[in-house]
Amino acid sequence: MATGTADATDTSEPPRRVTRPGPRHRALLGVVAGVAAAGLVALATRLFTLGVEDNGDGYRLFCGAGLTPLTMDGYASWRGGWTTDFAVGPITCDDPVPSSALLLARATTLVTPGTWSPTVLGWAYALLVGIVVGLGAWAASAAGRRRALVVAVPVLPLAAATFSRFFVSTYSEPAGLLGCLTTAVGVAALLATRREHRSARAVALALTALGGLVATTAKVAYIPVLGAAVLACAVVAVGVRRPRVAGPVVALVTVLLAAVPVLAALERQEQAYAPVNAHNLVFTTVLLEVGPSATSPLGLPPQAVALTGNGYFNGPPRPDGVPWWEGAILGRPAETRSAALLLLAEHPTAAARAVGVGLQATTLADLPYLDALPAPYGAPSSPDGHPGWSGARQPDLAQVLTDTRRPPWLPGALVLVALVAAATARWQGRAGRWSLAAGLAAATGLGLVVVAVAGDGYFEVFKHVWLAAYLLALAGLSLVGAAATGLLAAWRTRRTE
Repeated sequence: MATGTADATDTSEPPRRVTRPGPRHRALLGVVAGVAAAGLVALATRLFTLGVEDNGDGYRLFCGAGLTPLTMDGYASWRGGWTTDFAVGPITCDDPVPSSALLLARATTLVTPGTWSPTVLGWAYALLVGIVVGLGAWAASAAGRRRALVVAVPVLPLAAATFSRFFVSTYSEPAGLLGCLTTAVGVAALLATRREHRSARAVALALTALGGLVATTAKVAYIPVLGAAVLACAVVAVGVRRPRVAGPVVALVTVLLAAVPVLAALERQEQAYAPVNAHNLVFTTVLLEVGPSATSPLGLPPQAVALTGNGYFNGPPRPDGVPWWEGAILGRPAETRSAALLLLAEHPTAAARAVGVGLQATTLADLPYLDALPAPYGAPSSPDGHPGWSGARQPDLAQVLTDTRRPPWLPGALVLVALVAAATARWQGRAGRWSLAAGLAAATGLGLVVVAVAGDGYFEVFKHVWLAAYLLALAGLSLVGAAATGLLAAWRTRRTE
């Protein structure tokens, strides 16, 4: 993902001869790219035998599609794998979570009357990935066949089941990934083309904006993706007469289209989960990072320190009936949460540690505690998940972070390098486009981490920063592209001397 007019780096080197394919060849190129991308998703999920176990969140979505798990006990959560079959019928809940993922789930039930499986949803996502990549390749090829290869970068991380297996699940996350991929493909096409490629840039703008809308309406916590999409659209030039008009118009329309669903999602989140989010932020993060001195500013008694590290769900029993807890968490969750965020702002070192934990959690995006294989038909549901992986109890969370052999500093270092590279892109010649892509991907990923930690503390932090891990993978690949382009340019310069 990247920003900029995608023309700023064109004048840094003399133009080279570029072979531009004709309309038929461009269309064929798009079809081939789309088929390849869809096939990659299918292969990465072993033709959709890999999926993601429901941790209890899935019901909030699939109940709105009229799906009932065909299991012995009628439940799908924590069954040692993902549920393979659902009965299709009327909606089974009064207030399903509003999500673009729900729209797609409902659409797939129309082609599978009677019985439904997440594998059908997986094929639908694979098809949509293919369409997005095909359109992006077609648009990018306006600047030459080789330029179409840029759309491969957002697709490459899907080769790992870490990301693509979520397409076979009943979560909102896969729609967020699809939206993020769509924006990334659109921005890649914007960077590959120039303002005179009007039709190509129009398609790329549409992909960029649509991706931001799909991601943010999948989960409101993915709003940084919308911000990145709007920013990219706003600074893009299209055409030669009024090149600065189209991009800002698309950006404005995108914001207007997103306003109502985003505000509705925020309101629903506040109504349904305000106490949960306040508890998790205070006890899993603020008291843990700031220390016992945080109790007074939060309006809590000293004995509240005993709950440090305990999440609302899956942890030790909540202190129901205790006046100070029910007053601060159940009675005034918005005020308590605001005080907690203010306290983090007043303690930047603690805030930095909290964001650092979120970044470190991106190294464990494979989420092994959510089983990938189908669950046995008769396996009973469990009411609880792993307390360490769910971030519901200390020191279990700290132990999970410690046990990983992946460098904890790597995500933070990647973000820093990508942001510096983007800030110096104008002096990097053709490599600058890759650096811009790396910078925006890293900044968006960092934004997702901040929103995740500020929204729900360390509870389910690994799952909440899962999409950020995808963006950091894009940032890393873009930095590799920048380095390779820079080295190639230096080698060509030396050859001509």
